[in-house]
This record gives sequence, structure tokens and C-alpha cells, in this order.
Amino acid sequence: MTTTAAKRYQFRNTPTQLHPLQEMLDPITVDNLNRGGITRGQHALDVGAGAGSIARHLCNLVGPTGKVIAVDLDTTFLAPTAVLDVYQRDLRTEPLPVEPGSIDVVNARCVLEHLPNRHLLLEQMITALRPGGRIVLGEIVYARTTVPHAPTGGDAELIVRVVHGILDVLADRGVDLHWGEKTPTLLLNAGLEQVHTRWLAQTWTGGSPGCRLYADNARQLREQLLKADFVARDLDRFAELMADPTVVVRGYEFACTTARKLR
Repeated sequence: MTTTAAKRYQFRNTPTQLHPLQEMLDPITVDNLNRGGITRGQHALDVGAGAGSIARHLCNLVGPTGKVIAVDLDTTFLAPTAVLDVYQRDLRTEPLPVEPGSIDVVNARCVLEHLPNRHLLLEQMITALRPGGRIVLGEIVYARTTVPHAPTGGDAELIVRVVHGILDVLADRGVDLHWGEKTPTLLLNAGLEQVHTRWLAQTWTGGSPGCRLYADNARQLREQLLKADFVARDLDRFAELMADPTVVVRGYEFACTTARKLR
């Protein structure tokens, strides 16, 4: 990210951040999108498109006669095509670049929980939907960390402390780690139907995409973690453990909610 506003965001759009997220979460998001009955010629909106894997999948679903709009604060990894329009937007201060009632499907993953105006942005996304249009939302939610296996008991305790330290730093900086739990009620109150949430939490082994994500989160938040009474040697050891294939840790919990706007 290059803008001053971008530097205030929790995580930067880097391959070490985005690629593990895609490897872990794309199968869930793609399955929900495929179940949504997206057809050729429809229009889709991908909010917080990141490295573009879901935007590209949406392009395949809507085909050459459809349109996909990808929006992100950092559009470095997004390349426009005849089907894909790319917009650089700071959604904390700028509205979505869509007209009301113009979109058939909206996807937003690991975005709203980070934004202070998350309620307003959700309203914009719902307003953008055509009658019968679908919304797919996904967020990481707060959950207790456990470590089924680590080299030592001390290592297991360290992993738990650092992971919860990451979550505490995010919460202190305004991230709503319970947003994914609130989403179904908010969608129902907004008049949407067929509201359904899937929850996923699974173990990750050292060196896996999930543990690489843990390591990158700790690296990007290192300064804040050091201010929160962690010491450098502990964070260095955490990075080593996240690459150790003998480590098994319960990963972040992910909540994915789908809903349909009334016809």
C-alpha cells in the first residue's frame, strides 16, 4: 500500500498475507458462490478483492457477457479485463462504486470487521443488490486457541499467548472480532431471506498456509506485540514454531454467511 490511509490498515496486501488466506478460504467462498446460482451475464461485486482469486472466479461464472467489479484499498494485484472492472477505494471514506439495484451477487471476505463504518457499508452492499440478488460474507471470529501438539509444553503456551495477543491487538485497533457472529441477525433485520451461516475451524500444522498466516500476522504486528509485553525472543520462537511440521494448532475460526434479497 502506498497511501497514508493504507498504512493505518491492520495488514498490508502482500503475498505472505493474501496467498495463505486464499489457500484456506477460497474453497469455502467458491462453494458458497457456486451454490448461489450465478448465471452468465450477471453482475457481481467483490469488496476487498485482495489478490483477486475470487474476482477471477466470479468472472468465470458470469462469462464474457457479465461484469465483475473488484474494489480494494490496494489494487496492486488486480488487473482489469473486458469483464473485470477494478476500483481503488478507501471504503472508510468513499462509497462503493455501484448503482443501487445493479448487482446480482456481492462477496466480501475479511473486510467489514476491519472497518469502522461496517454497518453503513453493509447497507450499501444490500442496497446495491437487485431483488433476488445474493450476498456472501465471511469473517474471522474470536475463538479459543488450543495446541494439540508442540515440541514442549512451553512452546504450546507460547503459541496460545501469541495468537491471543494478535487478536487482542486487532481488537484494540478497532477490529470487531464478533462481527461474523452478528451478521445473520443484521441481514435478517435488513429484510433478507435464506440467511445461512457456516462455521469452520480446523487444525493447522507448522508450514501450512494457516501457520504461515499466523507467522505473517505476528510479523506485521510485531511492534504492537512488543509494546504488549511480548519480548523479541518469544516472537522469534513463534515464527520458528509456525514453520515446524510437528506443531499442530487450532486455527482461526471462520464464519461465512449467505443470504438473498427479497424479490
